[in-house]
Amino acid sequence: MRIFIAGGGEIGLQFARQLSEEQDIVVIESDPDAVRRFGGLDVQVIQGSAASIDLLEGAGLCEADEFIACSPSDETNLVACLAAKQVAPVRTFCFVSKEVYYESFRSGDGEGTVLGIDHIIWPQHLLAEELSRIVLVPEAIDVEIFAKGRVWLLEYRLQGDSPLVGVELQHLRIPRGTLVVASVRDDNLHVPRGDTIFADGDKVVFMGKRRHLAKLAQRFLGRERHRVEEVTIVGGGNVGLALAKILETGVGVRLKIIEISQERCEQIASQLSHATVLHGDGTDIGLLQEEQIGQSDVLVSVTRDDEKNLLCSLLAHQMRIPKIVTRVNRTANMKLFEGVGIDVPLNPRVTAIQAVMNFLRGTGVQMLATIEHGQAHVLEFVVPDDFPVTAISRLSLPPGVIIGAILRGFHTIVPRGPDSIEPGDHLLVLTTEKAREAIQEFF
Repeated sequence: MRIFIAGGGEIGLQFARQLSEEQDIVVIESDPDAVRRFGGLDVQVIQGSAASIDLLEGAGLCEADEFIACSPSDETNLVACLAAKQVAPVRTFCFVSKEVYYESFRSGDGEGTVLGIDHIIWPQHLLAEELSRIVLVPEAIDVEIFAKGRVWLLEYRLQGDSPLVGVELQHLRIPRGTLVVASVRDDNLHVPRGDTIFADGDKVVFMGKRRHLAKLAQRFLGRERHRVEEVTIVGGGNVGLALAKILETGVGVRLKIIEISQERCEQIASQLSHATVLHGDGTDIGLLQEEQIGQSDVLVSVTRDDEKNLLCSLLAHQMRIPKIVTRVNRTANMKLFEGVGIDVPLNPRVTAIQAVMNFLRGTGVQMLATIEHGQAHVLEFVVPDDFPVTAISRLSLPPGVIIGAILRGFHTIVPRGPDSIEPGDHLLVLTTEKAREAIQEFF
């Protein structure tokens, strides 16, 4: 596959790093300083404007499959995608930072096909959607939803008093309808076996039906509360406002938004129906105490300032807010935030890059989600018509692979060993990055 990347900033560099070992990559960037950043990668770099039809033709875009426009300029990205479509029938991904472009260039069905731009990527909105899923499940640190809600993936960090700690997995009475598909210790992800023993601080990933996962959380994770009732958002920028709009829609959550700009507070208040908008600094302990922020079920800090997000999250930790979710603007700070006990540090660029990677990787296979910063993926396979009916226990799957769910018509099966797969089944499979190629060849 040949992929053009228009833009040599942080996003373009991350795409090049992830794709260059497997794909033929061409990077177009006008800034000489940015061009030099790609010197150590096996990519072709062309200095110039990606909005130039002559340059795109001369660079061989007609032989490309994908075109990713991810420069810091929305206008440049839009024009570059339109120019690319004039040169070749490539699939285009256009990154934007302004809501007006996101709304204007999406088609009515939300697929982003207006004027031939196939996918409009607004990182802040993708982050807000991810945040909304995580916020609404008490204490889960990652939430993914598949097959229109038929299958959920939840990740939790275990506490020392959890009944899941210190006992072999095969001896735990995990409820039917749920399955342990991965565990993470010391930043290393593994697909567990029957003799796996979880420890205090491990992160454990479950897949299954939502109602059964709720039962599992009550039984093993001490989660007595069924729903989140009050959420505080610190930072009323694009991410904070987009998250508030999502949470206001039919979930019955009491919202408070803290924003330091009086003008922005007025803009937010005009766009929301039920949220309480507070003018102030989210790191002002007096304000937090006066507004009883400590009674929140979740605090989400999404300002553009990592230091402010970190301080706000540490204050929330002191107030014993059960769940703290934090935006991290610089990817280098992710480990720092996790190291001081922040539950869920998320980065908008990483979220957007993973969303595009889910489109790009896996011919004939749909990539549904990326887990633990790319250590594992959830893939959807369709069992071929000539594949024999086979029990799960007899499949001899590659190491690092587990079938999390089987979609068979209107039936959803969270499999155990005796269950079988049949031709035409849709399989939701969790695979480590190392095993991804092997499982694609398996089916």
